[in-house]
Amino acid sequence: MGDNGLWIATLTGFTAVLASWVTSRGHTRAAQLQAEAAASIQEKARRDEVRRTSYLAFLEQAHLMGSEYRRTPTILSVEDHQERNGRLTEHRARLRELYGSFTKSCDTVTVYGHTSAILDACDGVSTASTAVYVAVGEIAEGTRPAASFSGVLNDYWSAVSVFIDAVRQDAP
Repeated sequence: MGDNGLWIATLTGFTAVLASWVTSRGHTRAAQLQAEAAASIQEKARRDEVRRTSYLAFLEQAHLMGSEYRRTPTILSVEDHQERNGRLTEHRARLRELYGSFTKSCDTVTVYGHTSAILDACDGVSTASTAVYVAVGEIAEGTRPAASFSGVLNDYWSAVSVFIDAVRQDAP
């Protein structure tokens, strides 16, 4: 009977150690899963914030370009041909200056944008901006009538509106 008691005590002790080990593993795994879930949520929040920031930066640059584009009709209304061309040359230099930041913010949207609607809309704004710049150049060269500028400018603002709508559709 003494041997049975020893076996029972040993088996009980072993069972307790095994149960403790299994419980410990379960708690460790649960803590690990909880940490992974929290990290995943934080990473998603970070990506969402970077995406929103890239959209806002692009819109800011688009509006800066648009503000400069709005100066064009005043320059085109100058009657003295030589003065108008000089002002158009300065204007185009300013547009090129702004275009660097605009392109960089467009590239950022391309990296962080996650829907094809947003990427297409961003590309549309970039294409419309190029069309405005080309139109200003052609008007300066005399190969395009100045009256055509309002059409390309309207196309630009329409493209910006499409981008804004795409961002709204993407918002949670």
